[in-house]
Formats: sequence, C-alpha cells, structure tokens
Amino acid sequence: MNDSTPLRVDPVSSSSDLKEFVGLAYRIYAGDPNWPPPLRSDVRWMLDEAKNPFWKHAKRRLFLARRGGKVVGRIAAIADAEHNRVHADKTGFFGFFECENDPEAARALLGRAEAAARELLPGCDKLRGPANPSLNDEVGALVPAESDPGLPFLMMTYNPAYYLDLFADAGFVKEKDLVAILAPVDDRSFKRLARIAEGVRRREPKLVVRPIRMNKFDEDLAIVKTIYNGAWEKNWGFVPMTSEEIDAMAKKLKPILYPPYILFAEIDGKPVAFHLALPDFNQVLVKMGGSLFPFGWLKFFTEKKKIDRCRTMALGVLPEYRKRGIDAVLYYEAMKEGIRIGQKWAEFSWMLEDNLDILKPLEIFGGRIYRRYRLVAKHL
Repeated sequence: MNDSTPLRVDPVSSSSDLKEFVGLAYRIYAGDPNWPPPLRSDVRWMLDEAKNPFWKHAKRRLFLARRGGKVVGRIAAIADAEHNRVHADKTGFFGFFECENDPEAARALLGRAEAAARELLPGCDKLRGPANPSLNDEVGALVPAESDPGLPFLMMTYNPAYYLDLFADAGFVKEKDLVAILAPVDDRSFKRLARIAEGVRRREPKLVVRPIRMNKFDEDLAIVKTIYNGAWEKNWGFVPMTSEEIDAMAKKLKPILYPPYILFAEIDGKPVAFHLALPDFNQVLVKMGGSLFPFGWLKFFTEKKKIDRCRTMALGVLPEYRKRGIDAVLYYEAMKEGIRIGQKWAEFSWMLEDNLDILKPLEIFGGRIYRRYRLVAKHL
C-alpha cells in the first residue's frame, strides 16, 4: 500500500481507543469465511490488567496506528517477568497484532513495540511474537500454504498471508515454527490405535483411564495443575501457568467442556497424565459475529449440535512415565468417543516443529502436519 496520508502511532489511552483496538480485527477480516470472530468480551478480558491473572506477572502497552483518523493497525508490547525468570533472558514479546497491508504502518507499530519493550524490561535484547499474550494462549502467525487454509480450530490463530511479509520488512526473522497435526477420526485409524493401546495395557496392568469428574471439578483441576506444569517444564519457551491462570482458563472453558474428552491416566492410583480435547466451537463462533447478543446465544445452541471436529489442546505425561505408551491409550479412548458421536477430524495442536518424539507417533494413525504457525524475533 502506498498512501501519502500521514501516519501516526499513539498509545491506547481511553476506553474509545480500546474499543477501536478490539474492533479493528472485525473490520480487517470482514467477509472472510475462514476467520472465527472471537467474542468481543473475551478479547477485552484478555487485555484487562485487573481481570486476567497473566498481568499479575506481566506488563503491557497497547498502540494504534492511524491514517487520517482511521485505525489501520494495532499491537501490544509485552514484558513477562515469569518468562524472563524461568529462561534467564531479557526477551520481550509483541502480540494482538493486526494491520492492513501497509508496511509503513507495520514498521511503525513494531518499532513502538520495540521501544516499549525496552521501557518495560530494562536490558531487553530481543522481541518475539506474536503471542496473545503468551505461549500458553493463542500464538504464532499462520504460515501461508498453497491451498485454502480453511477454518482454524478452536484457539488457533488466523491471519492474512501478508503478515509474515510485514514482519520480515520490519527486520524480524523466523525463530520457531509450531505445527498442527490433522488426523481422520475413522475406523482405519481407530483400529491401528486400538492395537497399540491393547499392547500398552498388557505391559501396564495397573493403568487406569478415567474421564474428568464434573462433580469433583476442583479436585481434578488441581491434578491438571500439577501435571501441566510438570510435563512441559523443559519445553522450549514454556512458562508454567500460575494457579490463578489455570483457574481462569478452566472457568473460560468449562461451558464448552465435553467430559469424555478430558481424560486422566493413573497408575497405582497416582495421576500420571491427562488429555484435554475440546469440540471445535470455531464452527459455531464463525456464525456468531463476535457477540452473544442479540442472537448469538440462539446460534450457539443450535449450531453446536453440528460440530464434527475436535482439537486436542494438551496431552501431558509426567517425565518419569514417558515412552511407555500412555499417550497412545489416552488418544485411543478419546478417538473411541469421537467415532461414537460422529466426529470426522481431530487436530493436535500446537507442537514444536522439532519435537519428533511427539510428531512421529501421530503418523501411525494417519496424522500429518498440515499447518504451521511461526514465531518471529528481532535482536534489539
């Protein structure tokens, strides 16, 4: 875009600015059938420093780019004290990036994010993103593919193909790709997985798999907290979630949980792994327009019956119980339920592109990498 209209980038400093910050995405993606509009209330909650417990250990600055009074881009600069404590570095983040195909605006926004990151984090020597607002949330920019990407699965990002060009133009380079695996939910895949699961159960006679107990939700949530942070602590970029953050995530997801997809593995009565999958409510959100009112609730209840996809968001196995096939048994139990209720596809996301211990086994039952989400970085 070549536009002679003067550009300015200003911090978000009022409720009307915040309304424009939230609303920009709905204009950029207007008419795009592959973009599931998030509920505006959810976006505001994510950004709310008083409500979202992530901001108890992180700081942020929000910016808007305008041409002639029209908002053309937005960005958040983020400094997460927990990330820098865990990884002993000085990395800042950018997130919530949306922009028209306007390289000048993108450069200006990213430049302001760089400066803000230095202010929020003295000694900051790298800016990484996009993270909305962390790697425990929506993360990465969708890498363009030759074919139509289609509707993303629940809580996975979506963006125009030109975003990576905007990042490159501003001096950002690839740091890591996160990948999504797509697998059919069908009898052929199920039979392969069943044979593996049967073998594991013969070797692990004390293994028990059970669904979440909704009548003991808080008790099972405490188990999730222990396994989640223990299972991923050595992963690249991982930052343990605080108890408050997991509570907030659980409250957000509880209305759409499907208990047969939330599974715990126990050996000798000790919880050693858990599996979290959700029906793909993006198939509903895409028809709701980002609001529950006036007709969003009606669409929610009528359209959710048509969901035929699910996303495995997390499968954590405590380190001392890995490579024993427990993950295969959890996949098997979830797929058995998926076939029963008529699901057609399952996405496993996201995973690090170089985590072959996880990626290779998924090929056994027809899984394939079909989407990539890129984190970019710039040394400051």
